[in-house]
Amino acid sequence: MALFGTVRRPPAKLFVAMGVVVVCGFAVATWQVWTNDNALRDRGRQVTARVTGVDLGKKSRVEVEFRTSDGRQVRSLVGQGDEAPGPRVQVGDEIPIVYDPRHPDHDVRDARAPENHRIAYMLLGTTLFGLVGVPLATLRLLREERRKGTG
Repeated sequence: MALFGTVRRPPAKLFVAMGVVVVCGFAVATWQVWTNDNALRDRGRQVTARVTGVDLGKKSRVEVEFRTSDGRQVRSLVGQGDEAPGPRVQVGDEIPIVYDPRHPDHDVRDARAPENHRIAYMLLGTTLFGLVGVPLATLRLLREERRKGTG
């Protein structure tokens, strides 16, 4: 029993539209993370970077500053899941990183960390869950609407 009376479900068409938008958003995010990981692997350059900031919040991100092979000074973030195992780095530490020469200001990878696609796989799993879950939930909504319409 609902707290304020009957529970109103959204119309099936609205639910489908919202589901498509959300699933597409996760699909795009998956593609971006995957292509960034592959770009670092395929054309990445390794340099030494100085740690300029460490955020110990939920995301635990490390900001680094480095000089590209063409001499530009760049600040960037070490990608989530791309940190090396072991003790946390401190501001002022120097660490080896891999950056994409085409987009040096995008996420970089700590060269001491093993290559992984952990974030891409989690996003892919969420996308697949949505691809299965949205149609199933829509079918349920349609059945309820039909039952109420004929009952």
